[in-house]
Amino acid sequence: MTSRGLLLLSAIGIAVIIGVAPFVLGHWVLMTHAERIGRDEISAVAARQLERSEVVVAEAISVLREADRAGLSTCRAEDLALLGEKAARSQYIRRIGIVDATGLPMCFDPPPARRRGAALFRPDPARAVTLAVLDPEVVPDAAKGTVVVAWRTAVGVHLIAEIAPSMLDLDGGAAYLRGSRSVTVELGGGVWAAWGGRTDQGEAMVAEAHSDYFPLTIRVEVSRSGVMELVRPLEATLAIGSIASTVVLIGFSLWLFRKPTSEVDDEIAVALGRSEFEPYFQPVMNIDTGRIEGCEMLARWIRPDGTTVSPGAFMPYVESSGHVFEMTRQLMRKSLTALGTFYAANPELKLSINLFAGHFDDHQIIEDIEAIFGDGPIAYDQLVFEVTERYPLRDVPQARRIIAEMHTLGCRVALDDTGTGHGGLAYIQQLGIDIVKIDKMFVDAMGADLGASTIVDVLVELANSLDMGVVAEGVETQEQLERLRAKGVTSAQGYVFAPALPADLFVDLAASMVRPHLEFEDDDLAETEDAA
Repeated sequence: MTSRGLLLLSAIGIAVIIGVAPFVLGHWVLMTHAERIGRDEISAVAARQLERSEVVVAEAISVLREADRAGLSTCRAEDLALLGEKAARSQYIRRIGIVDATGLPMCFDPPPARRRGAALFRPDPARAVTLAVLDPEVVPDAAKGTVVVAWRTAVGVHLIAEIAPSMLDLDGGAAYLRGSRSVTVELGGGVWAAWGGRTDQGEAMVAEAHSDYFPLTIRVEVSRSGVMELVRPLEATLAIGSIASTVVLIGFSLWLFRKPTSEVDDEIAVALGRSEFEPYFQPVMNIDTGRIEGCEMLARWIRPDGTTVSPGAFMPYVESSGHVFEMTRQLMRKSLTALGTFYAANPELKLSINLFAGHFDDHQIIEDIEAIFGDGPIAYDQLVFEVTERYPLRDVPQARRIIAEMHTLGCRVALDDTGTGHGGLAYIQQLGIDIVKIDKMFVDAMGADLGASTIVDVLVELANSLDMGVVAEGVETQEQLERLRAKGVTSAQGYVFAPALPADLFVDLAASMVRPHLEFEDDDLAETEDAA
């Protein structure tokens, strides 16, 4: 073939590509966009439904626990009347009553129409609380999807609360998905509630949410054809304007998949070379005694012109780019220099250091700890390393080995942002956690959200049962302090005490808190010597 023919074929090929590529690319972008929005939407539906379900179950448990503490465990008229009053004050409880140790009904308020002979559920002797979905074939007057929450009392009988599936009804999400979306709430292997439209068999997108506290699973399904309804009007426009939009779509694709620029990386590298990242320290206080227990180290970027950059502006990139490892080493060295003398004189004080999930991938963090703190003025047993729950650990067994080595040195490990992320109670069980840190979102919501208050109760009870410490984060008001104190929390940090401070200001503040205690001990010693 002649060169003229080759050029002609090349021109035809380029023309076809320019004509077809925008439509193909645009159609793929629309599908990807619709699926992402659809997944986000059904994930949000699952999360909202899980939150509502947890609140419903938690309130029922709270009512039954109060009834047990009040000694309401018999079918006497006065006990049953008091149980009925507690149920009437609940938003979600349909019926309250008592069953025997085998699950056979004894009495209820209000009384059911028919309920004889058959056990409502099979009590679990290993658990104080049993959750079950009633079987209408066994319990004739139970509506489909009725759930019982049972609380075992000290005398062997169970206090139970019945919850109707209508208590879970929420907004089903975006209107365009409702005709092809279904929601199922499972509790302990049984279906508590299910509603919504039908999905195409084999073509469904699925989102699930699992409770960290109860045997609850929320499953939301939507058909792919239903998801695409969001972009149907745009498909026709795309077909007509595909050629004209070629440059825009290609430019958008390049923008969409572009990588972080080298300028950003260079700026962080220069800042590390100049040692511009500084540790700030937020006090951790004992809210019972008013004494300082230590501090949490937080990173700040101090530019040469004196301006301070908050962590939110640089930490995501520092972590994703791998600069976090060198930054952590610099911050630990500076913390040792700034606090070493003061901490050596006050060995009861703790220093908490935040670690990134990548720190738990290999042994390097242990080598860094030994190199920086070994034989230094801050002892290993004064160190607390925090692992956040917001980002998943890539290798949990490896993380467990790293934490075990930290324990061998004498360091302690705290689970930061507890209840907000990926690990939940599994991290507490698998990683050998010493301290649970209650996230600010639960502290803020305690007064207005029963679910948040119950979650705090659960975390405190769990920590106490496992002999772990508890620290509340982000405490800003005296009212929050009083609520936390009433729930048994003894340690807290937040703006109600002080913000994160530069090293010199933190040492001045901590010294003013420690000194009166030391002077009191010196006075006691002098009096003892005089008496002798």
